[in-house]
Amino acid sequence: MQSPTPSRRRLRTALVAAVMGASAFTGSGMAHAEGDPTAWISSDEDTIMSMETCASQSEEFRFRFYYSPNYQGAWVNVGHNIYDLLNLKMTASPARPLYFCGGTGSGSGQRAGNNSASAYNWYEGYIGTVYYSAGYKGAFDMVGTRSGISTLWNTRNNNRSIQFSRPW
Repeated sequence: MQSPTPSRRRLRTALVAAVMGASAFTGSGMAHAEGDPTAWISSDEDTIMSMETCASQSEEFRFRFYYSPNYQGAWVNVGHNIYDLLNLKMTASPARPLYFCGGTGSGSGQRAGNNSASAYNWYEGYIGTVYYSAGYKGAFDMVGTRSGISTLWNTRNNNRSIQFSRPW
């Protein structure tokens, strides 16, 4: 088999660059498909008002807190950094806590802050760090990309904030 000529290599390189550039321009990259949990938001209203918060599967809110260990009980989806799970900022009304979604299982309707025992992170390329205190402070549990923690060892039932970051 012959190696490609320099002009063919340049043509192949240009073609690959054009295809990659076009896919980035059209927003077909993975980060766009699943949302960016690190994007700045002006209030937590997006979380409270979104149907993604309680969707059984979500493309935008890909981190889930569970009321009980081993991914059991009530749950709630999160799609961005939350400074204080017990005091979500609202634009036109007082702050309020984030609640576990209704349905079957223990914990339904309870506050997610200081009540979560396990968590799963479906984000590709983002780590979710659950903190003991509001403001991303204190003891923490890191939930790696596309993985879970069946028991939040450092923040079980004492979780007040979550922050997302890239692993590199």
